[in-house]
Amino acid sequence: MKIREVNENKKQFIALLLLADEQENMIDHYLEKGTMYVLEDGNVKAECVVTDEDNGILEIKNIAVDPQNQGQGYGKALIDFLVSKYADEYSILQVGTGDSPLTIPFYEKCGFVRSHNIPNFFTDNYDHSIYECGVQLIDMVYLQRCL
Repeated sequence: MKIREVNENKKQFIALLLLADEQENMIDHYLEKGTMYVLEDGNVKAECVVTDEDNGILEIKNIAVDPQNQGQGYGKALIDFLVSKYADEYSILQVGTGDSPLTIPFYEKCGFVRSHNIPNFFTDNYDHSIYECGVQLIDMVYLQRCL
C-alpha cells in the first residue's frame, strides 16, 4: 500500500471524487487549492483532498474509497496518514459531512467528535436533493479530531 500526493491533473480521479461530493462544480471550489492524495494498493483504491482552513485547522474536503474496496481499511489508512503527516503543522483535523448513518459512525470510529452544524448546507448549495442510506442530507455536520 502506498499513498502519494497528486499535483497535476487531479480531475483524472473525478469518478472517486464524485462518490464523496456528487456535484462537480462543488468539487471545483476546493480541488485546485487543496492537497490531494491517492492510496494505491495495486491500483488506486482511495483518494482524499485536504485544505488549510487557518487557525491550525486542516479540513478533509473529500475522501472516498472505490466501492469495490470499501470496508477494507483504506479510508482509515488515509486518515491515519493525514494525522501522522500533519500533526506538527496543525492542531485540528476536521471534516464536514452529511448527517448520514454511513459516514458519521466511520468518522467517530476514527476518533472524530461532533463540533458544529451548518443548517441547510446541502439544500442551499446543491442543485438536487442528496440521499444517503435513504436519509436526505440537509445540514452539514462538522466533526473534529485533535492532532
